[in-house]
Amino acid sequence: MQYWPSSELARGGPTMPRTLASVPPLDDPAYTTPIYHRPEVARLIGIRPNTLRNWAKGYIIKRPGRYDTSSKALITTIPTANGRGPSIPFVGLAESYMLAAFRQAGVPMQRIRPALRRLEEQIGLPQALASEQLMTDGAEVLWEYRETTDNPLEKEVVDELVVLRNGQGVFREVVKDYLVRVSYEDGWAKVIHLPTWKNADIFVDPRINGGKPTVARRGIRVSDIIDRSTAGESSEDLAYDYELEISEVESIISGAA
Repeated sequence: MQYWPSSELARGGPTMPRTLASVPPLDDPAYTTPIYHRPEVARLIGIRPNTLRNWAKGYIIKRPGRYDTSSKALITTIPTANGRGPSIPFVGLAESYMLAAFRQAGVPMQRIRPALRRLEEQIGLPQALASEQLMTDGAEVLWEYRETTDNPLEKEVVDELVVLRNGQGVFREVVKDYLVRVSYEDGWAKVIHLPTWKNADIFVDPRINGGKPTVARRGIRVSDIIDRSTAGESSEDLAYDYELEISEVESIISGAA
């Protein structure tokens, strides 16, 4: 099985001297087997499908009379033979989720790439965005990067993501709001509580319901509720059958839409 790493570090550059806690390789098939289509991941994390496509495949912008602009993939994908099946494993979803957090902070992706390279080099993992070390060490790594780079644009990028508090770099609140929704196990993101649904706790876990969005306190697939709602059943009936609040059912229906 071939992986397409999440940034330019696919070429295998040297790691930096900083030593962080070791993380075992992510080799559990539950997290590395492709289970999502690109449009599905875009929908789950609330971004445009074309944006997710660029993160997954990279892009080249040709400008007549000027240099072409190119960008390599940012997330882990596993190409399918016919190009039609699922191509994104759970680790790719986790990387996409954190990229959405950085994007929510107002940082254009074309300017975040040097910071991502720094994270991967110093954390020492090609999928650093899905690792627990992003939460524990990522902000400090980026702040150190800000202090050592001479590029004002790179300093500006870090300033959008990290703030200095009590002499230590910490992620800004918009990024922290995403991080607190992630649960880690063995050093890797394993459960993500999605922000798409405002009044219902919906999570994705590749070990439960095939990684599909699931109502946290009932273990019910979101798609089961949507299918019955589409068939004409009322929110009141669905709430009664699934032992949910009506507000939860309405949030699930509106969030899926």
